[in-house]
Amino acid sequence: MKKCPTLPHLILSFLFLSTFLFSPTDAADGKWELLLKNVGISAMHMQLLHNDRVVMFDRTNFGPSNLSLPNGVCRKNPNDTALKVDCTAHSAEYDVASNTVRPLFVFTDTWCSSGAVNPSGSLVQTGGSNEGEKRVRVFNPCATCDWKEIQNGLVNRRW
Repeated sequence: MKKCPTLPHLILSFLFLSTFLFSPTDAADGKWELLLKNVGISAMHMQLLHNDRVVMFDRTNFGPSNLSLPNGVCRKNPNDTALKVDCTAHSAEYDVASNTVRPLFVFTDTWCSSGAVNPSGSLVQTGGSNEGEKRVRVFNPCATCDWKEIQNGLVNRRW
């Protein structure tokens, strides 16, 4: 006597076949599109914030970026292994709505740092390399906000 397929078998068969028939991007009508050819920095870390802006940042000890800091601001760090004076940004904020990039100032090296968005919507980044290993960096999302760094914000180094 031949058995009829059970409900679990039918569900699994449908799921298997649907992977060939439907694409998730087709269903959502999504697509990939290059919005900017270059944001000026390498995005080692990237975080979408609640205000539809994306904060990106990279290490500071690998040489200059392609995005200048505004108003002649420079990062002066005698301990930096690549540049003692650096007038380029190593962090940027991308505004999704206007498709623009704003340079941000990060002082210490974020290499191997970690972070998360806290309940109030601020990006909290901890540790890094060299002089950044005990730093805590906080970015509060607003149109003119920039990174705030807390020296010795960590008891132990985070690398």
